Amino acid sequence: MKKTINGLLLCMVIMVISFMSCSELLDKKPLDFINDTNVWNDEVTASAFLAPPYRQMVFLFNEFPMDTEFGPLMFGHADISAVSDEGTTWWEDRGVGDASRGSIAETGSPFQDIWEPVYKIIRTFNICIENMQTSPISPDAKNEIIARARWGRAMCYFALVKRYGAVPLITKVQWTSDPHDELYPERTSEQAIYDFIINECSDIFNDLTDRAESGLPCKWAAMAMKSRAALFAASIAQWGKVQLNGSLGIPSSEATNYWQICYNASDSLIRLGGYSLYNKYPNDKVKNFQELFIDEGNSECVFYYTFAGTGYSGLVSGYDMFMGPYSKVAWGGGLTTVYLEMANEFENIDGTSGALDEAKFTGPGTSWTINEIWGKKDPRFLGSIYTQETPWQGSVVDMYIGLRLPDGSLFEGTDVYYNGVNATGPDAKDSRGMTGFCVRKYVKESRIRPDNYQSDQDWPVFRLAEIKLNKAEACIELNKMTEALMEINDVRDRAGIAPLTGINRDLVRHERKVELAFEGFRWFDLRRWRIAEQELDVRVKPFHGLRYILDYNSIQTGEDRKFEISLVPGGYGNYKVFPEKLYYLPIGLGRITNNPNLAPENPGY
Repeated sequence: MKKTINGLLLCMVIMVISFMSCSELLDKKPLDFINDTNVWNDEVTASAFLAPPYRQMVFLFNEFPMDTEFGPLMFGHADISAVSDEGTTWWEDRGVGDASRGSIAETGSPFQDIWEPVYKIIRTFNICIENMQTSPISPDAKNEIIARARWGRAMCYFALVKRYGAVPLITKVQWTSDPHDELYPERTSEQAIYDFIINECSDIFNDLTDRAESGLPCKWAAMAMKSRAALFAASIAQWGKVQLNGSLGIPSSEATNYWQICYNASDSLIRLGGYSLYNKYPNDKVKNFQELFIDEGNSECVFYYTFAGTGYSGLVSGYDMFMGPYSKVAWGGGLTTVYLEMANEFENIDGTSGALDEAKFTGPGTSWTINEIWGKKDPRFLGSIYTQETPWQGSVVDMYIGLRLPDGSLFEGTDVYYNGVNATGPDAKDSRGMTGFCVRKYVKESRIRPDNYQSDQDWPVFRLAEIKLNKAEACIELNKMTEALMEINDVRDRAGIAPLTGINRDLVRHERKVELAFEGFRWFDLRRWRIAEQELDVRVKPFHGLRYILDYNSIQTGEDRKFEISLVPGGYGNYKVFPEKLYYLPIGLGRITNNPNLAPENPGY
């Protein structure tokens, strides 16, 4: 239903534009401004005006970069995991390889550079906000449309501030006739941008509905944004440093205030929002966690980024065709290949460490069933990651590389067989960095060989588990340990894993890492905690993959197949380093040349 509504609204905007004569358009201000009173005098067309900018906010899809070189929403969903300690990718365009190696220059980098397109979206929201002030439609409808535009604008500023720090705060439509200082604004301090986002969320809360169509924000989406923005502001105040004469950073004296704002917003949403942790399949915790991300409109999700999923029309995603197993989907092979170290983070169901026992399982001449290796893991492991023998579409994922023959020799090669058994599993990617683990989260397994741009599952932007983790983190810093433990154990209970008996900062961060894995949080979390320099330095913490070798003898028994396992380097381009300067992306030499008021550049560039 929501896809039909969004498509209808977009078509109505196009119809309004088409009814305006060419001469009329040329006589008006810039062409992205629909200066037709009928747009703002009607609730439906005024709402329709917001459809294009909402669709353009592609950064809501796993921090997707704005550049779509190869087509709509192609590869970029893997970028943010590939620069974190979650994994890597075999497609290192868009500056991902440079960013992983810390080589971001002030001359500019395409990595996560969203400046111009996001400011264009902000301008569209400002147009709506200004024109709606004098709209004759009902006050309630007018206020809600304005609130939706302000929410979208706040989301845009959050996307900017967590990348660049201090940025210009533009809340009115700019025209070429405006004064020079308005056309070439200075950067507003990082703290003031966070305050703006938090205050906007408070101001618009009562103007938004309690629930909204999927793809549109309700009041709880504003509260969720407030929770997340305050979490970042508190972290920067506590662990960051003030620089550029106060333009970057937040004084440490403000940390408690922001932690309290985060706590209050999170607590309000949890208690009053009417959301609940998804638990539709309580007896199958793996399936339950998988379905959470493809069961649209479920009880946990506060706001979705919507997709059309119909060929090349509308807003579409190629998520399935790139993330699924190599032999089972078009272009498959796992665009994000997951590190063994990330797989190790998932505990066992009983709460003990789930890290691979290398001394036991990688010993010479030994082979094991996959259940013996991974069978005790947190259900979120197989809900988030697929590996050798993961069930898939009535079969299994087969990514072994090599056969151990009865005489002890290793039989290797591509499309070569020993007694009818392939030496390499059909899902073993070629030299593109297969680590033995790929991302399963969000993949819609029911698709049989999905073609280009057919993924129609929406992307949850805010969900209740994140808000509980936000609250738990705030509780730790506010010394509310009992509440922190309660929220963490709620998340663990839904996952099907033993509760914790005590809590501290590291345990909260650990839970966040596994629960929110591959959702676009990890790289930004490491940055706001100011620990990315330690966690993303391969010289200090090397990353690995896992190679599976099929034991031929185990095939003859008719029981579960067995595999030798060994550690291998952590995938394609396996070198990571995070310099201090990367806590802020560069403004860019070209932008500062065009607008000297943006100077000075962020530190280190």
